[in-house]
Amino acid sequence: MLRHSSEKFNGKAACRRLFSASTALAIALAVSGLVQAQNQHTQTGHISVAVAHATQGPPKNHGHGPETNSGKTPRESSDGQTSKGSNDGRNSTGSNDGRNSTGSTGGQISGQAPLRTRPLPPGFEPFIPTPASLNDLPPQKLADKGPQISDKLDMTGFVVKCVAGPNWPVVLDFMLDSPGDAQIDVNTADNHQFKAIIHNTPNLRAYAIFRLPPDFGTKLQTAYFYVHAVPLAGASTPPGLRTYGLGAGERAVGSVAIDQLTFQPATIHPQAKEVANFGFHAHSAFDGVRAEFIIATTYNGRLLVQKDQEEKLSPVPEGMRAGGTWEGKGKPGEHMLQIRAWRGLENGGDWVVAWSPDIVDVVK
Repeated sequence: MLRHSSEKFNGKAACRRLFSASTALAIALAVSGLVQAQNQHTQTGHISVAVAHATQGPPKNHGHGPETNSGKTPRESSDGQTSKGSNDGRNSTGSNDGRNSTGSTGGQISGQAPLRTRPLPPGFEPFIPTPASLNDLPPQKLADKGPQISDKLDMTGFVVKCVAGPNWPVVLDFMLDSPGDAQIDVNTADNHQFKAIIHNTPNLRAYAIFRLPPDFGTKLQTAYFYVHAVPLAGASTPPGLRTYGLGAGERAVGSVAIDQLTFQPATIHPQAKEVANFGFHAHSAFDGVRAEFIIATTYNGRLLVQKDQEEKLSPVPEGMRAGGTWEGKGKPGEHMLQIRAWRGLENGGDWVVAWSPDIVDVVK
């Protein structure tokens, strides 16, 4: 039975109650796991926002459980560059023997500056393209060469130049080492802008999926994705961010369409003809595939990587596990595997970049 009130109707109070209810509903939607903000500004120069929560479990049709391997922490470097020679595969002082400690210290050594407060070494700062520079990079070039990523990058903040389209799904597989969020800023050649803020539990590898707005431009076009860690409100430094996969497009997203990366053994001696074996699983067919072997170091709580060698692989069909061997003929030091895979424009333009949790130490 409805309760009747004898109070006199108060228009201002009713409006306040209506506003409060609307606000509560908007907040509830924003934290429901994967939602676009209610105020979608699609005009040029305005930024649309989505909030997402990461999850560990992959879709049921992926045929495997969650990927929980967070990987080894590379050795600490004092300057962000590859150390001269190798220590015969042994971890140096300040390493945690490849184990992720609770509330990871990010490789900090006693006496160093607080984590992620020192300036990055030259060449590792993210370069944020302008709309004009994106217009100079036609989608067809990206369809031929795949998503473009710097030869040197800081995993706490890096840029991928790529293609993107309206209503495209995007996936990020990542881990934070302390409280904070991951954020992806997407800008297109026609200056549409989008921001996704992704929550995750520290020291837990997980992934999140969100969609670009349906009116995010009118066609497939050149864009950049700026992936970076952001601090909690009131904090001065971001958490450490390690990315395992980033993809965009219907055929690139489910979890990440290139996953289950392996790179073994932990140490090789090329002069003794020892090789590393690498592999990955493709949930979709990709026309272009590159295996890249990147040097990894830890610098003041940041994971820095730089390209060493690259190998062109054959196109991979859907459902195939692909791989090969690497002779380690590049520089000495710890290496990760980076896979770039993409589909031509005639096949949708979808793309993925994935990084191995495994590290191979090349000893020379």
